Amino acid sequence: MQIYLVGGAIRDRLLGLPAPLEHDWVVVGSSPEEMRSKGFIKVGKSFPVYIDPKNSEEYALARTESKSGHGYHGFDFNAGPEITLEEDLMRRDLTINAIAEDDQGKLIDPFNGMEDLKDRVLRHVSDAFRDDPLRVLRVARFMSKLSSFGFSVAEETKELIKEIVNSGELDYLVPERIWLETEKALQTECFDLYFKTLSDFKAIDHIYPDLKGIDHVFSDSPLVVYNKATPEIKMASIFCALDDLNEKDMIDHLDEIQNRMKFPNSFSSFAKVVLRTSRIIGNSRQIFSASDVHQILEATDAFRNPENLSMAIEFHNLIDDPDLTKKTQLVKNAFESCKDIGYDKDSFKGLEGDAIKVKLDALRIEKIDSILN
Repeated sequence: MQIYLVGGAIRDRLLGLPAPLEHDWVVVGSSPEEMRSKGFIKVGKSFPVYIDPKNSEEYALARTESKSGHGYHGFDFNAGPEITLEEDLMRRDLTINAIAEDDQGKLIDPFNGMEDLKDRVLRHVSDAFRDDPLRVLRVARFMSKLSSFGFSVAEETKELIKEIVNSGELDYLVPERIWLETEKALQTECFDLYFKTLSDFKAIDHIYPDLKGIDHVFSDSPLVVYNKATPEIKMASIFCALDDLNEKDMIDHLDEIQNRMKFPNSFSSFAKVVLRTSRIIGNSRQIFSASDVHQILEATDAFRNPENLSMAIEFHNLIDDPDLTKKTQLVKNAFESCKDIGYDKDSFKGLEGDAIKVKLDALRIEKIDSILN
């Protein structure tokens, strides 16, 4: 039984990046019985993956894979004790992820991953790359993750990606698995490079048809100002850019889009807030009325959830536009001035239902108007 550190931990260390939170280990020359006898707990339903309860890290038996169906799970595998380390590394996606380290600190690099790290090239390990359509998304994600190093995709790897796209295999990927890769990409600074790479690969129409036209976003509306923002803000920036380009109303379709793309409710609710406020605050007309400000406060549900307003203001302030900055400051001042205006029995005596809200809105707008003037 031999245990090797593999994959991202080694890649990131060689690039001088911070160590990942988790490490991946591969176990050569062992069996499920031996793993259980040593206290490892099986967690993989399809693959022989185990957790060491001492450190909660994953240990996978070395295995080979062969294509047997469609999509990400369409594989048969052999995880017998005869499988070598090199055979296990051969099934991995990119050469820079196919480097191992033994318990003496010696690096094992049968596919020249270290050379590709030096040359800043994303290159497939073997032609088996084409068997897993998810690798198209992984290449795009590594382009965004490693963008500061100037990586490019090897021409022969681009050819295999083209084969995957043309084969229709991307259509078999489940939305939840696609979103996992997308969410990881949104955690990188150059998140837009993930979508741009997928667009260049002609893969967007297969995995995210609702983002059709996104290739125009990168030329017409650069998203670099959102590079250090939260994933929710980054995704909202994409929907806002598409809203400007498309004829259909993005707000009206966002629930359907979320249902297809399977992103969390927090992404959807914030995107709606930003879309609504953008249409008001982004209006180029000079006059910014009390009614406009009140609409923004209503759109963000600011009186019940001030954090929504803060996030929306953060989103708009990332754009270097003095007019927008002035408007967001007015919104902040207006909210502070009228946030304590609420229902009380004496002032609202005799009013019921909608009439209460009408008067409450009028009081707040009156206060906002005094701030603007």
